[in-house]
Amino acid sequence: MTHTAGARFAARVALLLVSLGLAVLLCELALRVSSPGGGFGAAEELPWLRGADRTQLFVLDPDFGFRPALGNELFDAYGTHRNEYEVGERAGRERVLFLGDSVTARGHIVEALRERYGEAGFEYWNAGVDSFNTVQEVAFYRQFNAAIRPDHVVLTFHLNDLETTPVAFRDERGDLMVYALNQPARQVNRWWFEHSHLYRLWLGSVQDTAGRFDTLAREAEGALSSLQAQLTEDEIRLTVIVLPLFEQPARWSAGHKRARRRILAFLKRQGIAHVDLLPALQRALGDGVGVQEVPGDTFHPSRGVARVFAEVLQEAGLLGASSDARGVAP
Repeated sequence: MTHTAGARFAARVALLLVSLGLAVLLCELALRVSSPGGGFGAAEELPWLRGADRTQLFVLDPDFGFRPALGNELFDAYGTHRNEYEVGERAGRERVLFLGDSVTARGHIVEALRERYGEAGFEYWNAGVDSFNTVQEVAFYRQFNAAIRPDHVVLTFHLNDLETTPVAFRDERGDLMVYALNQPARQVNRWWFEHSHLYRLWLGSVQDTAGRFDTLAREAEGALSSLQAQLTEDEIRLTVIVLPLFEQPARWSAGHKRARRRILAFLKRQGIAHVDLLPALQRALGDGVGVQEVPGDTFHPSRGVARVFAEVLQEAGLLGASSDARGVAP
């Protein structure tokens, strides 16, 4: 090849590379404009976490993706909602710690249990965090909640809790952006996910959708197994409350039904004490109790159905030294 031909070839390669780079850049810009918060099948954004009012309430944390800021008017230094109890003094009461997502955080079930069991024999510590999943809840317990030294941990498991640690970052405005991944977090490059919409699109197109549910379920089950082992070693009781969706079961999606079967089978196999609240939901629906906190919201219980749950949980012996809450799926 002559010098002139070689120069022409190099120029063509350079032009091709520049053209490809411009095409990639234009595609990236087009995706950002058309779908600024898009997960493109790789993840689903949790948009409620955006906004200036959330900036001070939550912080980024590599172990959780995001978590609440602690030591303020909402959460104490132990990651629990502010309460009247003293960590160093139990006054002869059983210390019960509730872990979970927004259902726990809103407190309807916890308060209904307090109404039934009273204050004399129990302390009710609420560590629920909006939009947390089981993997995050277990990590949160280890890093913060364990310091209160509970006697009994009650973990509420929702049917959308078979998830992995989310990707979280702040955008150019400082808003918190949180994405629930559709595959294990270890398979995702967080830097590229934050900075490239094309990467998200590629990630969504190549992921194994057939095996996604099993992979995410195994992560949640692994977290529960590790929590069970830790609590057993520390001589702390663990009970899992399996929540239903708050509508007629016939309306549930196939995915939610599958998640319920999966978690109940796992809990039974592991010998983890648990109560399935689907029969209690059906009792409430049969009695005409409004089960949704807000009409149309199938994920959060009303105060009325929370009272039914508390009654059923007391019948199952949830709290107290002699409790045996090994529920059996219907």
